Amino acid sequence: MTVVFGHVLAFSLIFNLICFIKSECVLKINEDLAKIGPVYIRDNDYMDPNNADGTITFDKADTVTVACPGTNRWVVLGKDTTSSDVLEAACVTGNTFRVDGKVLPFEDISCNSQPYFTAEETREKCHGQGIKYRVGYKVRNTFYELYEACFDKYRLHTHYVEHPLTPMSRFMQTGLKRPAFIEGNLFGKVKMNQLYKMTHQKTQLDAILGPGMGEEYITHKQFLTRGHLAARADYTTSAETRGTFHYVNTAPQWMRGNAGDWAALEEALRRRVQSRGSDVLVVTGTHGVMTLPDSKGRMQEVYLSEDVNNNLIVPVPMYFYKLVYDTKDKTAAAFISINSSFYNATTINRLAFCEDTCDGNPQYSWLKWRSNDGTFSFCCDYHDFIQEIDYLPKREVRGRFF
Repeated sequence: MTVVFGHVLAFSLIFNLICFIKSECVLKINEDLAKIGPVYIRDNDYMDPNNADGTITFDKADTVTVACPGTNRWVVLGKDTTSSDVLEAACVTGNTFRVDGKVLPFEDISCNSQPYFTAEETREKCHGQGIKYRVGYKVRNTFYELYEACFDKYRLHTHYVEHPLTPMSRFMQTGLKRPAFIEGNLFGKVKMNQLYKMTHQKTQLDAILGPGMGEEYITHKQFLTRGHLAARADYTTSAETRGTFHYVNTAPQWMRGNAGDWAALEEALRRRVQSRGSDVLVVTGTHGVMTLPDSKGRMQEVYLSEDVNNNLIVPVPMYFYKLVYDTKDKTAAAFISINSSFYNATTINRLAFCEDTCDGNPQYSWLKWRSNDGTFSFCCDYHDFIQEIDYLPKREVRGRFF
């Protein structure tokens, strides 16, 4: 009798386990999320993968908020546009969820138009005349931050952006249409999109360096791009990546560096954080103003525009940097790229303001600079870095991030 009861109990446990597994919802980022995806909020934060394979799992009846913030934006269920901009989706089984009385695949939950994100002033001061702005989505009167920017509205220049990077940041929804950058209300009457057109770049360099000098520097292979500070690939879903396309999250970056060392650094950091298995804070910023020789050989600072009083605005930075800080073990390291492919070795040696802690160091074998991009990049110990970049919030650092 005891044996029979044991078999029954074992069978019951196995049956319940099978039912539990079958009732669990599993979402694959590139199969089960809509292209015009809502903002997904779970446990009071953005919904991101919670498994090492990049999937998102739910227990039965677990919920996620789906939101389409912005004027005249509504949640769409299948082919039906609802009258709600926020709804709750509850796990049924597999990739099927119950929303507003309907049961449907999660990929059929979308928005009638892309969700609207905003930059909100915090009134907190940062470097110089900078003010901190937080960028993200407002859902049911709660603001969900994607990143925070220290922005100077007088020079139209972002000093730095802070955002978290997690082991799950390696996973991103792909196949999305690249959105246009937005200005919000931070740039006044300046049309940032116009400043990045190649014709304007040539005209601006002619004005700063002398007639015809724009042609010397601006080509189809080398020009100034909208360099992301918080990388779009550091975020997972369509709404999150879309939120990185704000001009407050950019600075003028030469194309070779943007697609070369900078892209290599961003990808390497995501891999490294995943392999370490702990969250880090990434502070991405710019420093100084790059210079180029004018028609008489005199070095001139480069800006993309000027204001109504002829003050130069939108500086082209001399440096792009990423300060990586592990909030758990209190380690940090800085990675710096000189924003130019026009300097000789003597100038580069002068501009490299610290001992390169990555060069020849096997502990940084995970980082491979792209040596053929024409730019120069290096690494700094945290304490050396803040001697040069002395305006960032200070961190408790006990060792070096590897």
